[in-house]
Amino acid sequence: KTSEEKDDEKVKGEGGGEGPGSDKILARACSVPDGYFAVATDNKELILWKTTPTWKHISTRTVARRCTALVFTFKGDAILAADKSGDVYSFSVSDPEAPGTLLLGHLSMLLDIAIKDDDSFLITCDRDEKIRISHYPNTHSIYGYCLGHTEYITALCLSPYPDGVLLSGGGDGTVRVWDWLRGKELHVEHLAKFCGELKDNKPPVVSKLVCNWVGKLVAVVVEGLDSVILFKLHTEVAPRLDAQLIESNPLPCKGKVWDVAFDCNGYLWVAQAVKDNTVQVYKYMPSCRPLMCVSSQEHFVDITTAINSDWDFFQSSLGEDTMYSGLYKKHFDNLTPYFERKEERM
Repeated sequence: KTSEEKDDEKVKGEGGGEGPGSDKILARACSVPDGYFAVATDNKELILWKTTPTWKHISTRTVARRCTALVFTFKGDAILAADKSGDVYSFSVSDPEAPGTLLLGHLSMLLDIAIKDDDSFLITCDRDEKIRISHYPNTHSIYGYCLGHTEYITALCLSPYPDGVLLSGGGDGTVRVWDWLRGKELHVEHLAKFCGELKDNKPPVVSKLVCNWVGKLVAVVVEGLDSVILFKLHTEVAPRLDAQLIESNPLPCKGKVWDVAFDCNGYLWVAQAVKDNTVQVYKYMPSCRPLMCVSSQEHFVDITTAINSDWDFFQSSLGEDTMYSGLYKKHFDNLTPYFERKEERM
């Protein structure tokens, strides 16, 4: 076997092979209007709950391969699951026992998935630096590609307005803004200047990318960093769509940032590796930099106190390895040794 094949097998072994798994959660998604929540586990199960009026287990289904990302359609009628073999399957919500239906496939591991707010396009990204735009539900019809990343792509964020703006981040240490309808790159932001010296001199890896489209605030999590990188997204729609990221003050945290998310009201929720302060809530105010912590306010104090009191649950995530380091492809220089041997013979 070639070294490249062995390297790929190593990546598959990190949660992507066919060996026995665990209950470790690999991906999750929620459908807020319909009150559904889904997770994909390391033992190749897709579990669906109804969250309103009370939590109720709906189904547990088997997936073909371990999942990397989940998303609900905006109609709420299906869960779309991307996996490590490069395939996307659709699972019915209304028929909880129905098996998945194959929608599309890449030649490389899929790492994230997004869907347009009218369910007309499906956007996928993979280990081979490609962003693909496919028509939905007729995903055999490929609309186009967004090409520009030089390493694997880990995160996608699709704008509902203005139509056509897509953000992406990955293992090349950049966040990129696209006019995906034209397949054109509008802006590149290099993250190394925010990160200092990182392990093994590798580029910063974007592990999460979320946007508050009302306030045009973009939050970026870099693997291993103890702060959240923030940008303001400036867009113009005339005479042609254009966009750029404007730096904002980073949000310092007390430990490694695990995850971030904006809620429906634009508040930023941050999960960090800190006992008693694992989850914090922040509000963006133009006059307040960095963001203002509102975790102790009446609206949030009950839920943050309940979450932060369960450190035993979060502690199991300390020291967990991610798959990102194994996604870099090894490049081999076969010519230099050849010419050296040739010089010796001469």
